[in-house]
Amino acid sequence: MASTIKVNTLDTQTGTELALAATKKITGDNTQFKITGGASTNVLTTDGSGALTWGAIAAGFTGVHTDVTSGSEIYTVPTGVTKLLVIITGAGGGGAAGETAIGNCGVGGAGGTTVMARVTVVAADTITIAIGAGGSGGASASAIGVVGGDSTFTHASGSGTGLMSTITAPGGRPGKHEAATDALVAGTVGANNEGISILGGYGSRGYSHPSGNGGPTFWGGGGQGALNGDQVSVAGTAYGSGGGGGTNSGVYIVGAAGAVGVCFIL
Repeated sequence: MASTIKVNTLDTQTGTELALAATKKITGDNTQFKITGGASTNVLTTDGSGALTWGAIAAGFTGVHTDVTSGSEIYTVPTGVTKLLVIITGAGGGGAAGETAIGNCGVGGAGGTTVMARVTVVAADTITIAIGAGGSGGASASAIGVVGGDSTFTHASGSGTGLMSTITAPGGRPGKHEAATDALVAGTVGANNEGISILGGYGSRGYSHPSGNGGPTFWGGGGQGALNGDQVSVAGTAYGSGGGGGTNSGVYIVGAAGAVGVCFIL
């Protein structure tokens, strides 16, 4: 049989209850319709059989955790959370210094790889997050840069062991002087996770002034290369971006460091 519910409406300005509004009809057996109440932040949900219950909004997710400092830390899965959305980026490569033998300006370092993955977890499990440090720039004439550190997301302990795989976001390749720079490295999503890998960009080359800029990442562009012998190169700006290359004009300005990696957990 059909049941009916009359819904009151409120004055949006004062909150005062007005007269009963138009009747709203709910079809189905009225013995299956039950509302037990709930907090104002909850939503009414159904399991498909006709039973209705109050549930938390966005159940399974809570807050945002941010790690933007190189090194390791332990993350503990909050109560009630069963899924994590992880966005993690490797550090940027350092830019090369200006090259003396040929007279080329330095190549900027490459941007780190970004991995986005959905991970199944169990509350109270612990996860080790390691954020890669930016690669240093070439410190003397003709010196190449240093590769950026990898950023990783690894299950440490708890009942969820085996349910998730390690996520690795490789650091950006170093700035060099050769025509063939190091190939970019794809990230590891993990067989038990769902996600994608997004490569960072190559650092640019400066045959003459200005020198090459650092490579970009998912988060934005890299550091600016040195413009001439009187100006220094700039470190990577966006998360995981490459450092700018050095110049070969007058004083051989060194290359700049890549930016530190990052990890966001939702």
